[in-house]
Amino acid sequence: MEHTISNEDPSASFGNRIDTARTPSILLCLDRSEVSESILSYAVMLTRSLAGSLTLMHVVESSRDANSNSHDVLMWELKQHEARQYMDQILERIGRLKISANLQIEQGEAAEQILGYIRQHPVDYVILASHGRHGLAEWSLSSTAAKIIGRTHSSFIVVPATPIYQHAELEPSIRRILVPLDDSLSSQASLPIAIRIARQQNAELVLAHAIEPVSFHQFPGLPHTDRKIINTVYSILESAARKYFEQISLRLQNEGLKVSVIIRPSPNPIALINEIIASMNIDFIVMSAHGSSRNEEYPLAPNSAHMTSHTPVPLLIEQDLEKEQISKALRKRRFDRAPLRCSKTTADDTS
Repeated sequence: MEHTISNEDPSASFGNRIDTARTPSILLCLDRSEVSESILSYAVMLTRSLAGSLTLMHVVESSRDANSNSHDVLMWELKQHEARQYMDQILERIGRLKISANLQIEQGEAAEQILGYIRQHPVDYVILASHGRHGLAEWSLSSTAAKIIGRTHSSFIVVPATPIYQHAELEPSIRRILVPLDDSLSSQASLPIAIRIARQQNAELVLAHAIEPVSFHQFPGLPHTDRKIINTVYSILESAARKYFEQISLRLQNEGLKVSVIIRPSPNPIALINEIIASMNIDFIVMSAHGSSRNEEYPLAPNSAHMTSHTPVPLLIEQDLEKEQISKALRKRRFDRAPLRCSKTTADDTS
């Protein structure tokens, strides 16, 4: 959400940028808590929007006690049986909506098993709650959610574990989708999925762009003529930004979508995002992982990372780097070195 504008043609169709060569794969992470069940509706929504393949995953956490014995084996079998019953109930619920899914039950540490599964399978989207069975804590994300988000190669949806999102309905009601954009094609990587969700939900797209205001506080001695030149350039950039995003809006409206554009001077894009969320009753956010920063040192840019940890509404982060680029970034941070292996899989293909 910066103040320079790309020379790329905004009239290009955004709806065709999702790879249609294969069926998108969606992984829904459940931990048998009431909080985690709040994300079911978003799995249904995304599966329908993408005509995707859905996998329901639950990890039965095993004891790390080195003195494990036959009692632990019996407990594992009991937990596995209970987990299977639980997952079958979830499967039946979404099956009533004509959504087919695979079941995946693993044993071990939750984040490790989920990340191991993602590395071994072509998962396009991971859906998880900000907190699980331990409920809300002083941390903005549970340790499991933070590990998965910080080390996955996939795009993801994170749903805040607040009471408003703890419901049993499997049909989400999304009226407005906020799409923060800067001047880059990378930020526009979030548009195709936002468009598909908007069409599936008959929702309005709210395109937001922050223009960094001109400040002369650091240069009090700047001549008046120079200030006038800078202000003139700033006005030209602001006008170009409005024209650019209005062209995008017009193109999307011509494709039958409801679209509004918000362009405001703001030194802090996060502040603008939160202001729009509050003032326009935003139900969902879709944004790219990097945008104009394109900093390949990290899987998420600072703004995307901040929103992931502090979003007040469900958020989809669309990864705009290739898997190899993310792996390189994770290796530099020593996050992608140790092999993560799934436990002996208990799976059921019900599609």
